[in-house]
Amino acid sequence: MNKKWFCFLGLTAVFTLSACQSIDEFTHKVVTETQKTAHYTVDSDSAHTTTIQQLIDEGKVDQFVFEDKTYQLQDKVNNSSKGSLIGTISQSYYVDQNGKRWTDDELKKPYVYKDPKKIREKKPMIYGSVYSITSQNKKDRQEIIVDFNHQLYKATLISQS
Repeated sequence: MNKKWFCFLGLTAVFTLSACQSIDEFTHKVVTETQKTAHYTVDSDSAHTTTIQQLIDEGKVDQFVFEDKTYQLQDKVNNSSKGSLIGTISQSYYVDQNGKRWTDDELKKPYVYKDPKKIREKKPMIYGSVYSITSQNKKDRQEIIVDFNHQLYKATLISQS
């Protein structure tokens, strides 16, 4: 009985080790082949689109991106101008008094400055829902209404990415 048990245990160990070795070889081969072809599968659409972060970093704090189109904020509007819901942006950023965007790392760290000349303000830029204009065709997106800092603003299309 002991000989059968040791034989069974030995065969199980050999089978397990050979299976692990072939899995490692398979994994290595898949990773190697993927790395060879990965540079050919770059998504060209995402490489050229503008983001809200880029616009803020360029100092264009009155512009935003919705559905790969750049819009510029105009005047505040009342609730009666708001048409049907088109979508949402749901992004928040903070800028200082000079229009420089606060990074995620800067927001996580405690902010203490003793020199009042070096104090940076945190002005919120909260983008919410996007609506059509009531007097406009639903498919026409030349002008839209956006919820910005919990207030409704009219925005006009300035470029398409």
